[in-house]
Parts: sequence; structure tokens; C-alpha cells
Amino acid sequence: MVSSRPKPVKEGPLSKSKQARHVVGKVVRHVKVHPRGICSNQQTAFTPEWYECRSAIKEALRCYRRLLSDKDYRESISKDHGMGLERGKPSGIGQHMRLAKLVRCLGKWVNTAKQIGCVAGIEVGDGFHWRGELCIVGLHSEFRKGIDCITSLNGSKIWATSIVDSGRYDSCTRKVSSDEFTYCGEGENPSFCGFKKLKDQKLVGGNRALMNNMIDRKPVRVIRRFDNIGNTNESGYKFVYEGLYQVNHCWKEIRMDSGKYVYKFNLVKLEDHLQYEPQWKVNNVRTRRYH
Repeated sequence: MVSSRPKPVKEGPLSKSKQARHVVGKVVRHVKVHPRGICSNQQTAFTPEWYECRSAIKEALRCYRRLLSDKDYRESISKDHGMGLERGKPSGIGQHMRLAKLVRCLGKWVNTAKQIGCVAGIEVGDGFHWRGELCIVGLHSEFRKGIDCITSLNGSKIWATSIVDSGRYDSCTRKVSSDEFTYCGEGENPSFCGFKKLKDQKLVGGNRALMNNMIDRKPVRVIRRFDNIGNTNESGYKFVYEGLYQVNHCWKEIRMDSGKYVYKFNLVKLEDHLQYEPQWKVNNVRTRRYH
């Protein structure tokens, strides 16, 4: 008899556990197993193009992390592409914007066109160390804003492509379950306004985009920041792609700490078979007989 104990998995860019459950923080998602040991007669695989894209993403992440850790390499690439050398000690979001620009100069950005829906080469549960990594793989192009948007061809409408729940609105973001949560709209965050007098949030920008996603039934990608869950960056956190969610409800309420109106959005995760576009999937039907 072959032991069913899972072998240890060495973590690298985009690596994930192959066990029958996925653990993120305190959320545990169990895979439903058929009583006879088969989840389904039909198993889904991805197309060769999808796997090629995933290989390109892994290479882009390796390049990004090398640039981050190797100053000599970073300065060499900067010189080769006509970028000035770093001044002072690099740190913060500015450093990661520069790294992303260098990766672009090397021609290693992936999924460069903004899009609604899943991103080729990315699986639900993939982890990333920095916001800049989300940008170079096409998951979320904004370095600071939590809501990334796309505009219609005629410029008349805006939708949200992705959101990053980084915990900066701790008092407003509330998790209902592992597959449902409430997200606070953007703008007038007391944590970043300093001594500025707070105002009511407005239904513009990312807030209007999320509202349009709800009206037009367009999904939005959700990325969450988790602290101290293994394989994190030097700051002790990482970003995890949670999958496609649907904006089900939107409302406005008063914040207790500021007395100002904020927009809130209820998001529910789409079912597993809706997480990936059909164009990226190959269905292999296998039938097993029992005697």
C-alpha cells in the first residue's frame, strides 16, 4: 500500500501546498471528496498557452526579487537603460515602483493589458511578496490605491478590475465568511489624512467603478494581505490572490469614529468553475469503473 502522507513542498515563486486543504491565516478551505475517493469524473487542466504565461510570470518574479536584493545588478540594469543611479537608501513604495520599471525595461512584464476577470498564468491561492509584483504580473496595476479600474472604449463608463485588501481600513473591512466580506470604499481614510478635516466619501473613481461592477454583474479580482503566514517578505507579510468575487450589494453608512459617510460593498466569491475563463481550460474526461 502506498502511503497517503503528503511530501514536503519546496516553496518558490507561486508555489503552493499540494495537500487537500489550503490554509491562509485562520481561514481553512477543505476540498470536498467523493465518498468513493473521486471528486469528479471530469478534471480540468490548463492550456499550453496558460502554462507558458505562468512560466513567464515566475521568471518576472525571480527578476524582480533579484533586483531587490542585488544592488550591483540593479545599478547595472539602470545604467544599461539610461536610468539614473539611486540616491540615498532606497526604501518604500518608491523603490518598488523603480524595480517594476526596471523589469519593464527588461521586457519581462506579463499580462500588460488591463482586463476584467482572471489573469492568465495565475491560480487562486498564489502568493506575492510586494505590491510591485502584483503590478508586473498583471493582477493589480496600482501601487497605492486599493481599487484598480478600467474605462470603456468611449470613456463613458468605469469598472473595477481588482481590489487589494491591505488592512488599512481595519475598522471598515469585515469578513463575513471565508468566501464573503465587506469592503470599504476609497477616499478619506483617517489613517492617512493626518490633520486634514475628513469629508464624506464620494461615489467617484473606484467607488463608482465597484458600483458599476455590481450593476453590470462584472467580477472583480480580490487580493488580500496576510501577516506571518509563512514564506513572507522581510516585512513579515505577503499578498494572496483570493480569486474572482461578485459585488452583490452597496450601501452608505456613517463611520463611528469620524461621523462621515463611507461606501461599503458586499463581495461574494464566485464558484470554483467560474474562476477561470473557458479559453484557458482543457477538460480531460476520465471514467473509472467499479466491479
